[in-house]
Amino acid sequence: MTAYVIAEAEDGYKVVFALAELDSGMTNSEILVADTMDGAPIDAKRGPFRLVAPHDKRPARWVRMLKSITVSASKESN
Repeated sequence: MTAYVIAEAEDGYKVVFALAELDSGMTNSEILVADTMDGAPIDAKRGPFRLVAPHDKRPARWVRMLKSITVSASKESN
């Protein structure tokens, strides 16, 4: 349970999700990576890709202009 995901935007904005938050076997939450909105491509100010966490109470972990998604594991110290 020490793995996590970092989603980064073109402007350097980064958000973190615990890997368990993305596992449908652990939670009913969902995270979406979208390339369209209302059937049309996402505009340049928000796209071409956008990460959306629709069940978060605030959109602080929504990422516009999504550039990368990285999966990592924390390093345990002895």
